[in-house]
Amino acid sequence: MIQKIWASFIYSCHGIRATFVKEYSFRLEIIALPFLCLLVAVLNLSPLRKTIMLAVYLLVPCLELINSAIEKLADRLTTEHDLIIQFVKDAASAAVMVGIFFVVIIWIGCICF
Repeated sequence: MIQKIWASFIYSCHGIRATFVKEYSFRLEIIALPFLCLLVAVLNLSPLRKTIMLAVYLLVPCLELINSAIEKLADRLTTEHDLIIQFVKDAASAAVMVGIFFVVIIWIGCICF
């Protein structure tokens, strides 16, 4: 059982590494993380608010991983223009955008209220 858990961890690390190398958006979201941590550290907020802010931000790279996987799979299925594949790719991209809006709303709420 421990070996299966370890193997799953390694596969996940490979996925994160491959996405970091191949996807600019994911790379940008990960590179932004230390700067956001510094920003949160200097804000005069409760530890709970700081934790919430960083936790919701981590949703964005998670959504980006899913979006990247969907896009790669869709590209593998066909190189021809397909309306359903286009919808799937657009919807996955929209999920990332909605996640970013969610982060902005939570961050504004944590800072202002």
